[in-house]
Amino acid sequence: MRIFGAFYMGLSALLLALPIVVVCAAALNSGRSMFFPPQDPTLARFGEFFVSEPVWTNALWNSIIVAVGAATLAVLMAWPIAYLLWSTGSKLSKTLAGLGSLPFAVPPIVFGVGLGFFWAFTGGLGALWAGVISHAILLMALPLVTISIGLQSIDRSHLDAAATMGATEQVAFKTVVLPQTVPYTISGFFFVLVLSFNEFIVIFFVSASSYATVTLQIFNSLRNGYTPTMAVAAITFLAVSVLVFSAIARWGDLPRLMGADQSRK
Repeated sequence: MRIFGAFYMGLSALLLALPIVVVCAAALNSGRSMFFPPQDPTLARFGEFFVSEPVWTNALWNSIIVAVGAATLAVLMAWPIAYLLWSTGSKLSKTLAGLGSLPFAVPPIVFGVGLGFFWAFTGGLGALWAGVISHAILLMALPLVTISIGLQSIDRSHLDAAATMGATEQVAFKTVVLPQTVPYTISGFFFVLVLSFNEFIVIFFVSASSYATVTLQIFNSLRNGYTPTMAVAAITFLAVSVLVFSAIARWGDLPRLMGADQSRK
């Protein structure tokens, strides 16, 4: 039975890895078409994507700005709501948490169309900062969840001990609450970072063709057919995702973030 299980897992891993191998190999083509196996293997397409081709380098920078900005803003918006929900459990905090989570539950195309009309009315359509805010609102539910999980993991006796020692609420927050929730805050930040970096639908509507992220540039380049540079972009997405989620697994409380019951330990 163990042999069958090992064979099944190995076969599953192989099937999952094959498309990745094909994409990685396609990025090595020297021409403008993707072939497998690659013809005249070269790393020139990587140079185009990261250094020499303005269309792709600008798109990459736009993706980084939007992703980092959206992740930072989402965390800053989620923290007060999560803390209010944990500390008071009031109707207001529950309402704010529900509103903060709602955009993530709405179909992206519906949310994107709505934001497109909103930014057109307010004058932000096509602005890079509007893309940052849009992604932050769309993905705020992720840090809201991770930070809430971190706050719920705090032993209330630690707060009682701090109060007994004369610590004010502000001091207890800085010395007890904040240090214990740092991994969950960072995890929420990186979840937003990865999803924003890969998101296409919402940014398509709010950018209004004024700028392009990597996902939009891939879509625009499809008019000229599949090129090896697109494969480089796909490898970049994959590498960022692997690095980020590996970091979360290493330094974050991944079992709890995935919903594991910690009380059974």
